[in-house]
Amino acid sequence: MKPDRTKHTQKSPKTPKNAPQQPKQKSREDYEQEIGELTATLQHVQADFENYKKRMAAEHAGLIDTAKMAVLSQLLPALDNFDRAASHLPKELEGNSWAQGMSYVGTQLEQLLDEIGIRKFSPLGEQFDHRRHEAVEHVPSDRPADIILEVVTPGYEIGEQVARPATVKVSAGAHEVADHTDGEEATHG
Repeated sequence: MKPDRTKHTQKSPKTPKNAPQQPKQKSREDYEQEIGELTATLQHVQADFENYKKRMAAEHAGLIDTAKMAVLSQLLPALDNFDRAASHLPKELEGNSWAQGMSYVGTQLEQLLDEIGIRKFSPLGEQFDHRRHEAVEHVPSDRPADIILEVVTPGYEIGEQVARPATVKVSAGAHEVADHTDGEEATHG
């Protein structure tokens, strides 16, 4: 039998070219830098997520307001007719329990709309604002110019957005009364 030479021969420890090398020891500064980079990345991801949540909430609120606007546009003719009927209640029916019940139903409708974020406004006596009001007539008056004298139809708001402006009659101002009166005297005199 031949002696086994492999047992007795020692090879020098060589590492193959593709063998994994021992990882370099990281210093404390390396770890701190890596932690800083990961923290910054995490903060960026958190900020992006918060912005996403805000964007989604705004889109959701916009969709809800659009749906409210669609429902309100369908209800407006009926609401206007209800208001007209209530404002033309005959004197003999003012104490009538049925008429009072109908008035209560109108109040309930306004409360329900208010609860879902649709607010009716009737700007009698306010300063005219073209963003919230639509003037159908300028009336000679002893009141200052641009004061709302009569509300023809109320306006509606959804949040801060005007869903329908109030149609109003506006004071033309005291100078218009004087001019109007002078013109009448000139034609009569």
